[in-house]
Amino acid sequence: MPDKTRTPKQKRSIEKKEAIKKASLELFSEIGYHNTTTNEIAKRAGVSIGSLYSYYPDKRAIYDELVGDIYSDTLSKVISSDTIPNMPIRDLVKLFISIVLRSHEYLTAFQKEISALSMQYPDLHDLENKYRSNIISLLVGMFKENCEGLRIKDLDTAALIIQCSVEAVIHEVTFYPNNYDKEKVINEMTDLICRYCFI
Repeated sequence: MPDKTRTPKQKRSIEKKEAIKKASLELFSEIGYHNTTTNEIAKRAGVSIGSLYSYYPDKRAIYDELVGDIYSDTLSKVISSDTIPNMPIRDLVKLFISIVLRSHEYLTAFQKEISALSMQYPDLHDLENKYRSNIISLLVGMFKENCEGLRIKDLDTAALIIQCSVEAVIHEVTFYPNNYDKEKVINEMTDLICRYCFI
């Protein structure tokens, strides 16, 4: 069956699609993905259910796009303005950790929902892994650009370990009530990664 969804080109259509995404993000964050219906999304977005279906075949497609947006936003902030070749590696690692942490602070409820769904459902875990692989590629690129004094040999495995470690620490710091000093966490994590990676 051919895909009948459309890509908006006019300002009004783009605004409708953005309203659908915004409403979905709010509802997924407030009541969870499974408790949200497309009718509720359309109502909150102020569009007809037919309009919603003209942009997305189902709520899963909206969820997929929202997850992709988070990972793309993180990547774009790290690699903007040819950052990787022009920044000392310690500053680049610190920037990476800071951006990941800030993205979790901004959309904490939705980030929790992504993590919970990823742990429960293999297809949603695969979806997150698809986007996570872009972060791992970014880390491998950082290593290759700063190969002088590089201690690690298996860049892909090291990048996976670093990405998962950063994510786990950031989940602990942002998902639960605590008194952690986030700047200290960022600095210590930066030191840990740099000591692990470089002589």
